[in-house]
Formats: sequence, structure tokens, C-alpha cells
Amino acid sequence: MGTLNGSQIRRFVNEGHLIIDPFEKGLVQPASYDLRLGAKILASPLGPNELGKRMELNEQQPSYAIQTGQMVAVMSKERIVIPLDLCSNSFGIQSEFVRKGLQCFGGPHLDPGWRGHLTVTLQNIGPEPMNITLNQPFFTVTFDRLDEPVEPNQGYAGCHQDQDDFPEDQVEYILSARTTSLAEIPALRQKVEQLTIITEELKEQLPNLDEGLELRPEVRDLLLESKSKPKDLLLSSEEFWQRFDD
Repeated sequence: MGTLNGSQIRRFVNEGHLIIDPFEKGLVQPASYDLRLGAKILASPLGPNELGKRMELNEQQPSYAIQTGQMVAVMSKERIVIPLDLCSNSFGIQSEFVRKGLQCFGGPHLDPGWRGHLTVTLQNIGPEPMNITLNQPFFTVTFDRLDEPVEPNQGYAGCHQDQDDFPEDQVEYILSARTTSLAEIPALRQKVEQLTIITEELKEQLPNLDEGLELRPEVRDLLLESKSKPKDLLLSSEEFWQRFDD
């Protein structure tokens, strides 16, 4: 088994043996192919007031900013059909996104006979929001040739065959999420900073309760006199309160 090089990928696609639709020659790499970002996005909640949502990028809104800590599912623009003598063991996002802190979960293994649009789940663990844009080269996929093809009845026939949307269980999980997520950390930090500023402003506006308060001269004299008396002449707190109650 060996990995197809760029020339083999082009030849297999031109012959109709491997289907990448739509196919662009400029996206063929020395031993891989760059898939583009599709329109469909499934985004996790950003807080209790901004719940999870599904959306589609378009000409009016071609980009989406993945917030720090946010989890987002994306899909390839291209549909792929893997022949029975090929598979794919390497599928992930391009290094320019990884270097900025975008993490990819579950780049799938593609069995012989698999058909559909590829999906992955991403999380931004970088310090800043990260924009992803419709039709930009985003995924990288390689193709491996088997020593011999599998039988037609042994090709992939799982639940994700011919997928052109996110699995329903994933959609339900994201859209129904209500708990705190990592994506809320930046918002919480901003709220703490705002609260700190408000607290400092209130401190400046509140009067100093001790300012202008002085002991009356007779009270001060009594306190000074008590310091010079023997302790056995002073009343304990119990004796003081007993006399006060009487």
C-alpha cells in the first residue's frame, strides 16, 4: 500500500476512478489534495444568551469568527467518492490554522467505498477569535492505495454514507447545550474587568465614614486615665454589662 502522489490524484480524478467534486487542479499538492471550506457550520453556545446555532456562509456573510474556547463543526465543499482500491488515513486542517491555535478533532479514516462531504469538529484554543471563510482551502486529505481492492459488498456502508449535512445527534447535542463552556471565559473576563472599574468608581464617590469623627475631650481623658489604673480596679466585660442591665 502506498500514498498517491499529486500526478496520480489528477490522473485518477480525470479517469473518473476517484471522485472529488468540484475538482480544481490548483488544489493538488505533491502527495495530497486541499479541500475547501463548505457553507454549513454548526457552532456551540457562547453563553446563556447566545445559544448554539447552525448557519450557512454566503456572499453576504462569507466568514465566521470562532471565539476562543468555542467548538464548531464544519464541512468540506467537495463531495468525495473513494473507490474500492483506495482509502484515506490522513485528513485534517491546514497547518496555518493549527499554528494559530485551531484544534481539529476526529479527522476521519475514509474506508473504500465511502461517499459524501467530510466533516470535522474544531475548537479554538488560541488567544484571539479566528476567522474561517467560505471556499478557502481548509482541509488536507491523502489517498492510500490498497494492495488489492475490497469486494463490492465489503465497501463502506455505515450511517455516514452520502452525508451532505451534520449528523442529527451532533446537531441536537450542540443546539440543546446550556451549560458553561470554555467559550464563555473571555466574556467572563470582560465582565470581571467591568465590575472592577465600577467598584473603583463607587469607592471614589462614597464618603469616608471616619472623616470628621473625633472623640469628645472628656471621653478621651477617661480612656487615658483608665490606662494608668491597676487592672484589678477595672471592670471586666461581664461586670460592665451586669451593671448596665441593673
